[in-house]
Amino acid sequence: MKVTAVLLAAAALVETGLRLDAKLAARAAQPGLQADSTLKHWLRQLVVSQERYYSEHGTYTTDVAALGLFTGRGRAAPSAKPDSIYLEVIQAGGRSWWGQARYRGQRGSSCVIWVGLTADFTAAPTTQGGRLPAPKEGEPACDTF
Repeated sequence: MKVTAVLLAAAALVETGLRLDAKLAARAAQPGLQADSTLKHWLRQLVVSQERYYSEHGTYTTDVAALGLFTGRGRAAPSAKPDSIYLEVIQAGGRSWWGQARYRGQRGSSCVIWVGLTADFTAAPTTQGGRLPAPKEGEPACDTF
């Protein structure tokens, strides 16, 4: 009888520990208070990289690797972003582009930015969560994190 009580108590402790570990893991995966400023920083880096690319090629690109913001296997970029941040150029052409940034695993929240003419886009540049539009050219807009 005492062995059964001890085993039940131990099982309860293990279960509690597992729940705590799961809560800590979930908390660690969530962006902190500076999430939007970090994503805005990388979107501004994207603007700088796109303008550099435009000056060399006469057009904008959707290829983030060509912009030097992605490190492939065996390659190092001078301004490589952390792996936890996902940058994507949604549309790009000769006059305009728009892109988004988000944390990997956080599909409901993002930040967006655009440059050029919004008439060039097939869809308005909006965030994933709240469908917020970027207010002005070159100015990021973010969902609440």
